[in-house]
Amino acid sequence: MIIEVYLNNDAIPARTSPPRAGMLLREVHTVTDHSVSRRSLFRAAGVGAAVAGSGLLLEACSSGIQGAASTPTSSTSSSTSGATTSKEITIGWIHPLTGSLAGFGYADNWVLQQVMATPQYKNGIKIGGSTYTVSVKSYDTQSSVTRAGSLAKQAIEQDNVDLLFASSTPETVNAVSSEAETLGTPLICSNIPWESWYINLGGNPQKPTLKPKWTVMYFLGAEHLALAFIPMWTRIGAQYGNNHKVAAAFPNDSDGNAFRAVFPPILSAAGYDINMSAAYTDGLTNYTSMISQFKNNGDDFFTNVPLPPDFATMWTQSLQQGFHPKLATVAKVLLFPTDAYAMGSKVYNIATDAWWVPELPWHSSLTGQTCPELAGLFTSDGLGQPNQNISNYTLFEIAYAALTSVNNPHDKTELAASLYQVKLPEAVAGPINYTSSNTKTNPAPGVAITPPVGIQWQKGTTYPLEYKVVDNTLQPLAKITGDLLPTFK
Repeated sequence: MIIEVYLNNDAIPARTSPPRAGMLLREVHTVTDHSVSRRSLFRAAGVGAAVAGSGLLLEACSSGIQGAASTPTSSTSSSTSGATTSKEITIGWIHPLTGSLAGFGYADNWVLQQVMATPQYKNGIKIGGSTYTVSVKSYDTQSSVTRAGSLAKQAIEQDNVDLLFASSTPETVNAVSSEAETLGTPLICSNIPWESWYINLGGNPQKPTLKPKWTVMYFLGAEHLALAFIPMWTRIGAQYGNNHKVAAAFPNDSDGNAFRAVFPPILSAAGYDINMSAAYTDGLTNYTSMISQFKNNGDDFFTNVPLPPDFATMWTQSLQQGFHPKLATVAKVLLFPTDAYAMGSKVYNIATDAWWVPELPWHSSLTGQTCPELAGLFTSDGLGQPNQNISNYTLFEIAYAALTSVNNPHDKTELAASLYQVKLPEAVAGPINYTSSNTKTNPAPGVAITPPVGIQWQKGTTYPLEYKVVDNTLQPLAKITGDLLPTFK
């Protein structure tokens, strides 16, 4: 097998920085020396690589949205009529590899490497009597909402993708979902609270009757974060006192609006009073007024759902101004080691959610690999502590299940319908079943819930900071690995 590695001209970044696969790819090195191990090659390439095997071509897009870094090996029709003879399936993955949300994309190129090595993708997908090679195009949103939508349109109208993936936050996924529904292209989404995704498409989470035609997703909901945080507040409160007051800082964006609607009734039912700040604009640099509000109210606990840079500013100012909650529980930030490292000791004993950890008992539906095995490979490949977005592997598991159930993978209407027939008793992100009518696991059409565990960043031994699984209320099969500690006593 010939492996082609595409590198940029910049120095390979340190492992504490996100991979830079979204940058312009200039140098091409063809490796034919079979004495070089594949893992060593990718480690040397910084994992931000494009690899051509016998059945899969991974193409990384350049920083511009005008076109892919290399020309596709074949032309695939985007028509829903199925009138094409191409034996190549083109998948486009739109995700943030650079910019403020780059932490969400840190594991993505490694996930692609793992998937392309599976027999199902490496050797091509058998559909009917034909074998289809698979081309995966990676599009870097640079953490821009506008760019995410533009890339989706490009992927559909210019690059003729048969299937789209979109992952990581409403800032990415909602823009892509809107284009997919408008332009009629199947889309699998992950890493977005389901309410944000559903509302964006015109659905009502309280009366979830809308069934998107082209799009499905898997992840958790805003309600799962509230239900994950409450047990941790209660446990800390039992030890250190509990006035049942929770400070909440929710921005004026898709996530913030969803949390503002979902959190109050859930907290009230559990006996907690929520003290919400005014909805603030993303990118705010002065949080003094909300910090004073929380201090004056004597709030024991704190929760929020900000963009990562905003939290760094908010939390630094909170510490400087003397707001010291007994337990801070945050969403959307401190999810990944790179984000935690950036704040150093300031994040000691802050808790958050984790939709994927190595301690889960799931297996790959493609290879049978376990979560601990995948986590071990991630670390041994030089990427450090396991990353929650290893769960993006399941994008490809759903895709494979859908593609192998159709007669023509270029018939977009047939492929979109097949997404709603996917049932995976085992998957890396957890069981996925779009045919279920169980509102606990499938609260709306096209939604599959993968419940979170509670984790906490603590001073580490192997690494400066380490996450510990401290609560498994919503995911009892996950193994507890540490004691829940107060953020401040």
